[in-house]
Amino acid sequence: MKSWLLIVILILGLFPMMWSGLLSNGLTQANRDTTFTLFNVTAMNGLDPKYYSFEALSYIPPNVTPITIIVAKNLEFNNTAWKPYYLKVKIPDQSYSFILMNVSVKEENGTQYDRPLYVFVNGIPVFWGSTQEILNSSASVDLTEFENLLKGNVTFEPVLVNFYDAKVNITGVYLVNITLSLYPGNEPSGLPNVFIPLFVNGSFDYNYSYVILNPQVDSFTSHVNLPNGTYRVLAQIFEEGGGLDEFWYANEPATRDILLYYNGLLASVIPPYETVYTGGIDLFWWKPMPSINTLVFHTPYQADLTPFLALGDRANLTVSVSNLNTALQINHSPSFDWDLSGFLMLWVNKSDPLLSGNLTMAYSRFLDSSPIFEAGFSGVHYQEGGSYLLKYSSTLQYQNGEVTSTVVQEGNFYSSQSFNNIYEFAYLDEKFNELAIESGLYSSYLDLSGNFPVTLQISSFSSPITPTDVIPYNLSYSQNGSINLGVRYTYVSSFNGHILNQSLNETLTSVGGFSGIIEVINSYGGAVLVKLTSNNALTQKQLNFSYQTSGQQGFEERFLATSGQNSSVNLTGYYLKIERIFTVLPPLTSSASTGTHQLVYRQGTQVEFPHHLRYLPQRPHSSPSWIDNSFYFFLQFECTLSLTR
Repeated sequence: MKSWLLIVILILGLFPMMWSGLLSNGLTQANRDTTFTLFNVTAMNGLDPKYYSFEALSYIPPNVTPITIIVAKNLEFNNTAWKPYYLKVKIPDQSYSFILMNVSVKEENGTQYDRPLYVFVNGIPVFWGSTQEILNSSASVDLTEFENLLKGNVTFEPVLVNFYDAKVNITGVYLVNITLSLYPGNEPSGLPNVFIPLFVNGSFDYNYSYVILNPQVDSFTSHVNLPNGTYRVLAQIFEEGGGLDEFWYANEPATRDILLYYNGLLASVIPPYETVYTGGIDLFWWKPMPSINTLVFHTPYQADLTPFLALGDRANLTVSVSNLNTALQINHSPSFDWDLSGFLMLWVNKSDPLLSGNLTMAYSRFLDSSPIFEAGFSGVHYQEGGSYLLKYSSTLQYQNGEVTSTVVQEGNFYSSQSFNNIYEFAYLDEKFNELAIESGLYSSYLDLSGNFPVTLQISSFSSPITPTDVIPYNLSYSQNGSINLGVRYTYVSSFNGHILNQSLNETLTSVGGFSGIIEVINSYGGAVLVKLTSNNALTQKQLNFSYQTSGQQGFEERFLATSGQNSSVNLTGYYLKIERIFTVLPPLTSSASTGTHQLVYRQGTQVEFPHHLRYLPQRPHSSPSWIDNSFYFFLQFECTLSLTR
């Protein structure tokens, strides 16, 4: 571990700032037929948004008056840890073409860390995000796919993992407001009608989907009974790294993948996103503008598990995270945590039971080169790479007919670092694709692909002011650096002719640094800033997001914003520019359907991968001569790997 990575900072003694104007997630009736700019801030004295912190991604709802339900109003979270509120909500009995949920948060009563924020409905995660450390924030999510969950009497369970510690002046309280907007209209066809939470009571006895994994508890199994008549299954997973793995992409090892097993078979490999919270790395980068997927996670991973219905109606779903034990071996600490949540979406017809099933193809391989270290003149050089390929197909015989399901998932990852005592360069990219086709009694198609690149450069220096063998202790600290993050994500889904097409391309660049005195308050480097002597930052975010579906108009959003910091007194920062432009798109029609698709995957030579190469060395070592081409080797050869659990 590098020392700068252990420092997660919040501000003590912020200056309040009044914000005027309006940031709207909706549109007036007159602005729905053309391209328009929602707002444009081009100078510090221009129009400020209503919310200090907000996500770039927004939605244009249908042109109807919504039914608005106030789920929570100024709900207080003060030293609540993982304990949820239980909010009973009655959903009006009618159909909706679109459902939008907004979560807005205000911080008051002093200073506080950035804290995880989740919303569950009947134990199912529907919102996965975090708070801004200061002032207020707002984020919205599309809940249309949960329409059959949001029927009748439901229980909303907001969880804000807040802790109060007056002795170090951490006294902030969060007030949460949750609003549900339901837009009357024809319900989209082909929505899932049964939801089953995974990982319930995994780490806490609160009856919602949540588990924390680490090197000492590195897997969790959910035992699920599927209703007879289930003919399609998708799993959706949310994730975040915590503890020493909050910045896992700059650790050694630096690669992580979430591995989902179905009755012992590797069913899905889920690439995690490199979320940076509003106190992470350099807290001034994110004041006022947050990083990507910070306030709410917009890119959860869906895995089609339909072929595994051939194994019967009892499913053991096991989740683990790669390289946790390796991180323990290298760093001699178990504090590499991963918080996971997830659920199954089921399509069920109880009047058409499954009679038999045959898993006709079952192949999986997951390769990881293990960390490769090499000493150099400027410090230590590290690289690691790997790939995976999963292929499953089954024939399912129902009372009323047959379903054929085929799923192919493929991906690769690569990490490279150079570091010494005061500097680190870290790069990671994950590329992934999943293609799933079902035909017979119904036809469905899912094509999900993308990549998550991150490049980080940090130089830092610290000098003890008080003895470091007693916590808390003080350090003189300074750092400077930059980060480049991206999300490129496409999602195309059709079910019996109903199509949903989403595309997201979001990039962020931040550069700057700060110096001052910090107080380290826990064993893995959490710290508070007690004196700031210098502060500068410039953060820019760009987004292109398109949303099209059958039966209603879609839209494209283009977003550009720049924010800055240049003061050690006024720490809230300011927006230099905010531009949000929407273009209305026509509804998708059946002629735009994905049609007939052929599954194509790379054919390779099957060889037995040398087992000893999968284990990490206990310490950095000089690499053998073949290392320079090792990543090429691992990606070009398709290898058989036996997995036992």
